[in-house]
Amino acid sequence: MTPGDLDAVIVTAVRAVTGVTVPTAAITWEDTYVSPVAARHRLPAEPIAGRVAEHPDISHVETRGAGLLAVRLRAPGRIAEAITRDPDYGTGAAITAEWPDLPRTFDNPGFRVRFAHERACAVVRRARDLGVPQGDPAALTAPGERKLLGLLAGFDGHRKPVLQLERIADAYHDVHETFREEPTPSHGARVILAGAVRVTLSNGLRRLGETPRERL
Repeated sequence: MTPGDLDAVIVTAVRAVTGVTVPTAAITWEDTYVSPVAARHRLPAEPIAGRVAEHPDISHVETRGAGLLAVRLRAPGRIAEAITRDPDYGTGAAITAEWPDLPRTFDNPGFRVRFAHERACAVVRRARDLGVPQGDPAALTAPGERKLLGLLAGFDGHRKPVLQLERIADAYHDVHETFREEPTPSHGARVILAGAVRVTLSNGLRRLGETPRERL
């Protein structure tokens, strides 16, 4: 469930509870999704929260402060699964960044993003070649994985997309370094995560006017 998916669920719940049709609103990630819809439109948060909580992908909804909705997903890893099913995730207006091709070191943020994309592509490619079975994204529970999921979820529509691309790349490098050579139950889930990173960074690089490369 991406922020766009959840926003549609919340807008539908608001209409069902109050009869009011509200526009979409920015949803942020703080280990849970946080929506300002009820607070922004001065609508009753508790009944809306109850309606949103009926969705099968949502485990809990609580209200905060003056009407914020904090939504916890039943399996946050399904964020990655949703992104892999949407090849247009993260597309948008052209953006600019001063990312030279050289030096190809981790001091260069452009290299970090391009290399993260290459690494993600390599994971997906090797998994396909080796016949690694599709994993369960619910297995993506490690702190580094949860951090990366949140960054991926926050990319679409982010006000500072270049900075978010750099954050995603850095988080993926951290996760990638923990990969083990021998197969584990989490390998299939990590392939899904790599696929989500590949989609997001690929579309981000295209917005920068670059052709994403699977090999640098």
